[in-house]
Amino acid sequence: MSEDKKKVKKEISPRNKHQQQIKKLEEEISKLQTEVGEWKNKFMRVLADMDNAKKQNARDQQYYLKYRAVPFIEKLLPSLDIFGAVLRNEVEDPVLKNYLIGFQYVYSHIIEALKSEGLEEKIVKVGDAFDENSMHALEAVYDENVAPNTVLEVRNNTFMFHDRLIRPAQVTVSTNIKNEAEEEEKDPSNLH
Repeated sequence: MSEDKKKVKKEISPRNKHQQQIKKLEEEISKLQTEVGEWKNKFMRVLADMDNAKKQNARDQQYYLKYRAVPFIEKLLPSLDIFGAVLRNEVEDPVLKNYLIGFQYVYSHIIEALKSEGLEEKIVKVGDAFDENSMHALEAVYDENVAPNTVLEVRNNTFMFHDRLIRPAQVTVSTNIKNEAEEEEKDPSNLH
């Protein structure tokens, strides 16, 4: 009997060893599957980040192409303002009138070329209501004959490039608040 017990023990022992090895291998497989899942998750995040970066780069390129002319136009606006001021003057001399006609021709071609690139000049007129989104008030003047926040003088018009404000119109607006310094100058009873 003792030999039979030894045989059974020997037969059980290899089975136990195999079961232990199987258990260890299953644990190792489980660890590796967890690790694969973590690496797959990291890969998916990096892939998503790369896709987002591509999309952002494409948006940046579109923005750059759309607004590439803005610095050039900003440098050109003072010259266009001078052109406009010269063309607004009325002259009697026929020689100067001929020059102004030529200047008007050149000015209109420059404006048309800039319009074809996306520049838009918004004409502001005396009597228009002040718009804080497209105008810059250089001065506020009391005028009892005009409603407050009415444009009294236009120095420069508003310029837009596509949907972006390049330069607001520079205007003088009316106000309903009297300036005390002007009151004292006009009233002789306040003189000492």
